[in-house]
Order: sequence, then structure tokens, then C-alpha cells
Amino acid sequence: MAVIFGTMHIVKKAGLESPEYMPIIRSAYATVTAIIFGLTLYLKTLIQQKNDTNELEYDDPTPGSQEGRIKTTVCKYDLSELSKLQKSTIFTVAIVGFMHFKFGYVQPLILQSIMPLMNLYKNQLFQIHVLGKPAVDGLQRPWVPENPFAALTGANTTADTTIATTTTAAPAVPATSGSDAAARSSTDSAAPASADSDNDASAGSDNDASADAAKED
Repeated sequence: MAVIFGTMHIVKKAGLESPEYMPIIRSAYATVTAIIFGLTLYLKTLIQQKNDTNELEYDDPTPGSQEGRIKTTVCKYDLSELSKLQKSTIFTVAIVGFMHFKFGYVQPLILQSIMPLMNLYKNQLFQIHVLGKPAVDGLQRPWVPENPFAALTGANTTADTTIATTTTAAPAVPATSGSDAAARSSTDSAAPASADSDNDASAGSDNDASADAAKED
């Protein structure tokens, strides 16, 4: 949001909505759009070359979806997500072009010359296949669509996921029964009590010996 408002402020402050800047702004937008499409094609090549056939089973995280449990492979899942990204980019280009050429809006062109590159850098596919980051934590598949109201509603944004990989189970810790715990507790509590009794008996013997000595004197 800070980037959006900051860009809008700069546009108004610098007078970039002036017709003299239109060729530069349009060229910048066209260049960024071409870069985005080029990077998506590069991502497709990387995914197909890796061809990760590990099975992926998960509950569809899309809100309101009725598909239930989904079984696929990591490669097919990544290609599906890449297809969604490409379709979203095409849809955005169509909307921005309509707003600009129909109503003369300039700000969408400028914003869409900046935001797509930032969003692609943060995209999970780019992070994994281009930057080489492991698919753990926020990059673990499946990727839940961002819900801006999740933090307010407390909605669950995690999905039940199963990936067919070999894991090593941790050694089991033997359980302690209730009777063993009670016996240990009794022993621990009895030990201090016995020590106190021995101390009292010793003190009593010393007092008696002192009394006898006094009588003899």
C-alpha cells in the first residue's frame, strides 16, 4: 500500500500525467509486461526440466471450493500455478489498457510498471525455481491464496498436505504410568521426612546426655 500511495503522490507532484510523458510511460509499461511474460516462460522451462514427480495430496485451499481432496505431482501443481499467474497477467493487461485508452487514466500504467516486478519477485515459483530457496515454511505447497481479511476473521489459512517423501520417525519416549509416578512421588517426599526424624532423634540424645552430665556434677 505504501508503494501505491507513494507512486500516486509522485505522479501528481511531478506532473507525469502530462501528454508529453505518455510515450515514455507506455513504453515502460510495455517493456515491464514483456519482461513478466518472458520470466513466466523461463519459469515454465525450469519446472519442466526439473520434472518433480513427487506426489502431492492436499485439501483445496481455495475459499468456497468443492473439489475436496486433490492428488497431483509437484511438477503438475507448479505448472498449474504458473498458468494462473499468466492468466492473471493477461487479465490485468486488458483492464489497464481499457482504463487507459478508454478513460485516459495514467496512474494504472505507472503502477503496473512497478508492482508486477515486485509481485513476481515474491512469488513462490520464482523464489523456488529461480532463487533456489527450499519449499519450506511459507514456500511449502500448496500455496494458500492471500486473504486480506484472514487476520480480522481468524480464518484458517493452512491446508492439510501430504507429500510422498521418506521420513525418519523420532525415537519413542517410554511413558510413565500413574502408579510409577505415585511411587516416585512418595519416595521423594518420604526421604526429607526421614532425614528430619533422624535429626530430631540425634538432637534429643544430645540433650539427654547433657542433662545426665549436669546431674552428676
